[in-house]
Amino acid sequence: MSKANPNTFTNKDVVYDICHLEKQKKLSYLISNNRALEICELLHFDVWGLYQINFVHGHKYFLTVVHDYSIFLWVILIKSKF
Repeated sequence: MSKANPNTFTNKDVVYDICHLEKQKKLSYLISNNRALEICELLHFDVWGLYQINFVHGHKYFLTVVHDYSIFLWVILIKSKF
């Protein structure tokens, strides 16, 4: 991911075993050919979790936000969907 987006920080000292232990529960959305033509015109949000194994500080979910115009990605760790 860091090669595709140079703004991504990768910590090579930490190994996360969560990815291969969990499954995506829902089908993905249909592919769309629509693209944003202006800044902040379109954002994509997705909440992932509930993971049975907690992240480092007890987080069980994470929120991904993709800015469609620049393809900038944010990953935000959250402890609950409250």
